[in-house]
Amino acid sequence: MDNNSFSYRCWLVLIVTLGSLIYLIRLSGPSDLESYAQFMNVGYVLDLMKQGHWIVQHDLEGTIMSKPPLHTWLMAPFTWLFGLNRPALTLPSFLSVVALGLLVFDIGRRRFGELAGGLAALAIVLAPIMAKQITLVRTDPAFTLAVTLAALAAFSAWEGGKEGGKSWLLFWIMAAISTLIKGPLGIVLASGGLLVHFWEKRSTPQQPQFGKAHLPGIALFLALTLGWFFAAWISAGQALIDKMFYSEMYYHAVVEHQGGWRATDLLKPSFFLLLRFLPFSLAFVFALWRVCRKPADDPGERRFERFLTCWLLVGLLIFSLVKHQRADHLLPLWPACALLAGREMARFAERIGKTRFAGMSVVIGIVLIGSTYAAVNANEAKSTTTDNNSAYARELKLATNAKLAADAFLASGLDAKHLYHIDTPMTLQLYLGTYNPYITRERLEEIIVTSSAPVDFALGKTSIEDFGILDRHPDTKRVFRWPSDESEPPVMQVFRAGR
Repeated sequence: MDNNSFSYRCWLVLIVTLGSLIYLIRLSGPSDLESYAQFMNVGYVLDLMKQGHWIVQHDLEGTIMSKPPLHTWLMAPFTWLFGLNRPALTLPSFLSVVALGLLVFDIGRRRFGELAGGLAALAIVLAPIMAKQITLVRTDPAFTLAVTLAALAAFSAWEGGKEGGKSWLLFWIMAAISTLIKGPLGIVLASGGLLVHFWEKRSTPQQPQFGKAHLPGIALFLALTLGWFFAAWISAGQALIDKMFYSEMYYHAVVEHQGGWRATDLLKPSFFLLLRFLPFSLAFVFALWRVCRKPADDPGERRFERFLTCWLLVGLLIFSLVKHQRADHLLPLWPACALLAGREMARFAERIGKTRFAGMSVVIGIVLIGSTYAAVNANEAKSTTTDNNSAYARELKLATNAKLAADAFLASGLDAKHLYHIDTPMTLQLYLGTYNPYITRERLEEIIVTSSAPVDFALGKTSIEDFGILDRHPDTKRVFRWPSDESEPPVMQVFRAGR
């Protein structure tokens, strides 16, 4: 493969440009940091940046993290360079999506040809769900990139047989990284494709064998994952065990399933895969049929297409059996789907002519990017209207108002560092640049009674009358409100109480 060809460089520029364009379109819209549980990750990065807690973080409600901290670590350099703001927090996701597109392009062109690799990369960056993921302050994009690298390293190691030692080492390193991002599920998803060994064995007895050079990789995997875990256990104690093993792993694996399964639950991930990745999922479905009915004649190509199929089906089975189902969970399976879809689209282009196919692709690309732009504008309207019936619209408005309230508070000259928060918006402290976990009314009472100086505390939508503190501290007075217009519901109210 010629890495200096003009077409190769054009594909690279196109992938990066399209990914950047979608990112900028999404970033130009209203903030959705109050949605999709992103506020928890906001709390984690505030704890790290403001308190210096690198090993274990807590959110603004004081709850210990439910996932390992690598994603938070990835956000830290960007917030240090660019400040505590939404663009800085979203850069790991943006870079992960673009890197994933470039990785899929490179692998696709080596295995299926340059056109197939390029179209597979477009299926990554232009898939509708990616317009959400590219600015999402969650672990999914980075986790998907790590799982993909681990899966491809596993295939390379298996295909290399006794010569696959370096690839196995890369597999275990990426397995450790995926585990430190989202937990041990990553190693299961990344190794699922290796079931191709048994599939290939039926038709090709003389196939690659698993190498035995695992010891250095396993040792490194255990050193990285258990090294962090023991440090976190020493730091946080039983709370870490309770959260990660009981509240997360045991609950999702056992407790959720005590009521049994429904057929709709088993089929839901398949429908997610078809609907959330349109129109590329249509090509993938046809490609899956071809793999099973008309496998490739070339042994290397056949091994790879079957590997991708096993990667997908094992992951899909796992996500179909768990009760906690979201379309975002399927993201680590999409690179396998995109590679198969890219090859199928390349074949279609050869049949109808590349010029005609290019015209169709431009139209589809414009529609997908235009739909992202339209959705962003619709969100902009939702974030400003006062008639919000949907929960998502209210969250958009709250996230927008939180930044406006923080800007107004900082302009007032009041001290944000020593402000106690009761029920203010989750993202408010991102813009204030503070990490002051929420406290209860009882705890505030203790602080007021024991403090020799006036105490400032912030409420959100709760009124001071409903809060029930005026009876015992009648000298409490309001020193800040946003919006200042009393006819509008409050987003942030600051009161000062003193003895």
